[in-house]
Amino acid sequence: MGTLRSQSSAKPLLDQTKLLPLYRQSPRCLFLLDYDGTLTPIVANPQAAIPSDELLCTLRTLASSCKNVIWVISGRDQAFLDQFLGHIVQIGLAAEHGAFVRYPGSSEWENLVGKADLNWQHDVVELFQAYTNRMPGAVVERKRAAVTWHFRNTASDQAADEVGKCRMHLEAMIANHGWGLQLMDGKMNLEVRLARLGKGALVTRLVESGHSGPALNLVLCVGDDFTDEDMFVALRESRLPPNQVYSISVGPSSKSTMASWHLPDPGVVVALLSMFGDLVDEDRLGMV
Repeated sequence: MGTLRSQSSAKPLLDQTKLLPLYRQSPRCLFLLDYDGTLTPIVANPQAAIPSDELLCTLRTLASSCKNVIWVISGRDQAFLDQFLGHIVQIGLAAEHGAFVRYPGSSEWENLVGKADLNWQHDVVELFQAYTNRMPGAVVERKRAAVTWHFRNTASDQAADEVGKCRMHLEAMIANHGWGLQLMDGKMNLEVRLARLGKGALVTRLVESGHSGPALNLVLCVGDDFTDEDMFVALRESRLPPNQVYSISVGPSSKSTMASWHLPDPGVVVALLSMFGDLVDEDRLGMV
């Protein structure tokens, strides 16, 4: 992956009037979708961020068309994705930012971590726990190949200072031990994971290695935070023609991002996907 150089100029609102006709005429479309903050709103309790009925219906409809390849690429663990999205077998799922993947049509998960040494997790958990003890409301989440520290529910006047100190300690720890780790700043969380795994690496694999089937005509990539920038960069560096790639950042137009477009919130993202779903239904009715 190349060095991330987020662009600070305002991003235009996605022009749906151009995108929908392009989708209709494209024989093969790839959807790369983040979960939290993209398909569902960010909430105080991460376990409460469950998919809406509208979202589930839309994903099922899109996945029912042979022209579409749908991937939800999330920082969530396998258990969460299995529980809330696993029943839609036709979509691809990526847990822990791409460390574990379940390909469309399969019920089995592939472990991309391999035999990597994960003993570093003990030291990272210990450091996070030390800060958690000073910040009521903070939570340490140990995943299979990553460790995340959530501080959304802590006192804001205390969080900034303690998070800054924790980040400095983590950076020094990672640099000194040579574990091949990456520190990620999420929305009100810090995460440590293996540097060689991530959303960008998975997107490159899907686009360049034929894992998405026949040649792609349209790629729609949507995400809302720093971890999704890797996907936007991977698409910029791919061999796909730029006019076939729609990278979309969820949030304000002023946000620094490598995406080319923006949508304001998850509700608008789901509404857009629903419009694609309506086109799938219309095409199906036209064939009857």
